[in-house]
Amino acid sequence: MLIPARTGVASAARDDATPWRLRIPADTWLLAGVTIVGAVLRFTTLASQSYWFDEAQAAHELHLSFGAMLHLWSADEPNPPLYFVLAWPWAKLFGTGAAGLRSLSALLGTAVIPITYLCGRELVSRRAGLVAAAFAALSPFMIWYSQEAREYMLTAALAGASVLFFARTWRRPSRRNLAWWTVFSGLALLTQYFVGFLVAAEAILLLYRLRSRACLVALGALAAVQAALIPHLITHASHPASWIDGFPLSIRVQQVPVTFGLGTLYQSSLVSDGLLGAAVLAGCVIVLLVIGADAAQLRGAGLAALLAGAVLLVPLALAWLGHDYYEARALMPGWIPLAVVIGAACTAPRARAPGAALALVLLAAFVYAGIRIDHSPQYQRPDWSGVAAALGRASGTRAIVAYDGVFATAPLAIYLPGVPWNGPGQTPQTGEAPLTVRELDIVGSTAQRLTPRLPAGVKLIGSRAVNGYLVDRFELTGAWHLTRAQLGARATTLLGPAPPGPAVLIQYPST
Repeated sequence: MLIPARTGVASAARDDATPWRLRIPADTWLLAGVTIVGAVLRFTTLASQSYWFDEAQAAHELHLSFGAMLHLWSADEPNPPLYFVLAWPWAKLFGTGAAGLRSLSALLGTAVIPITYLCGRELVSRRAGLVAAAFAALSPFMIWYSQEAREYMLTAALAGASVLFFARTWRRPSRRNLAWWTVFSGLALLTQYFVGFLVAAEAILLLYRLRSRACLVALGALAAVQAALIPHLITHASHPASWIDGFPLSIRVQQVPVTFGLGTLYQSSLVSDGLLGAAVLAGCVIVLLVIGADAAQLRGAGLAALLAGAVLLVPLALAWLGHDYYEARALMPGWIPLAVVIGAACTAPRARAPGAALALVLLAAFVYAGIRIDHSPQYQRPDWSGVAAALGRASGTRAIVAYDGVFATAPLAIYLPGVPWNGPGQTPQTGEAPLTVRELDIVGSTAQRLTPRLPAGVKLIGSRAVNGYLVDRFELTGAWHLTRAQLGARATTLLGPAPPGPAVLIQYPST
């Protein structure tokens, strides 16, 4: 009778003497390391790129009062308001500069890494969760949007939490798990409309699984959240993004797998092989799962595949029917379930060697793409802060003709003091009243060349190349008294033809 008692006491004593570091599971240490790596990749280069159009618009809106911000959200933003509601106090604390405002997305993007692990662990296994978390940490796609002052990482985090509690409710039905799924799904719906495809798939599966009154109540609550957004959704659905029409659906479909895997390298020739690469990867994943996974892991991977398929394929079917909003960043809610499926294939117990090889190939591709993006300006955001630096300060009223058109207006208004806001929500600078300027600056392309002989009264006072842009500054010995349209036309005689719709901004001397 004494021996077991003494053995138990001795065992307890040994456990107490074991260093706390050794009592923490190995996968927790691995997850911590992966998360730290992901955080470093997100935060260390947070302000290395300029705001582009969408971010400049957000920075402008978040600089306003809360009421004015909500008014502009309602008029100009195509997605629900939760990001702006959360980012507004964040901007008041940390500012609307690139590092301050983007830090919210970087923090959320870092949180996505453990969320992805938890989803993989719940649906498949700890090892699958770790591999999926490594994908989230190193993915150029996830890093890119973790460094963008928009709603995408909030979408990913909340969609991931929705997937996590869907999985927990599926495996261990309880009112607590169902309530948390409802909360996170509702918050995700308040962040981005494409989350609706994910939540709808989860809701159908849970309704089939539970067949309970509590499930119906949860679905009713989510339906009420979605119904509250219908007026905003209808307003913006009737005015889709104009740029969509400039890129055929077939091209955007090819871009999705390349973007999901290699980020902005979709702008390279790799896009032509996007669907082929996706098909090869899908084939490898299916083979590894079939030959290597057990029944429980197959079921979990199958659930994740259903969720990813709902996000990727239902909008594609709607696009073919004429409701076309198909683009990679809008499909963000499907990224975590897709990573879980691939993580399951890479860790299938009876196919560990080929699975590990696939994981290493994918992670190496992520690292390669990240390095190439970091060292290639053509794959980065337009360098509007560099353009603003090349333009310098205005000594008098001057006209700036930007060949990038509307995409230049909001960023330059952020980076150039004395340029009135000319983005969405404000009256564009398109009036025809003549303006008097003594300097005309042109932001064109480095592929363009100055006219061999400048007109009389025009003197080149500066020319700088800035990551693909050519910034030319001209002093006018006699002031020009012209409308914006006329100033834009004069610019084409100095630097060659402009694409349709160049923007003409007026900068006034800053005090």
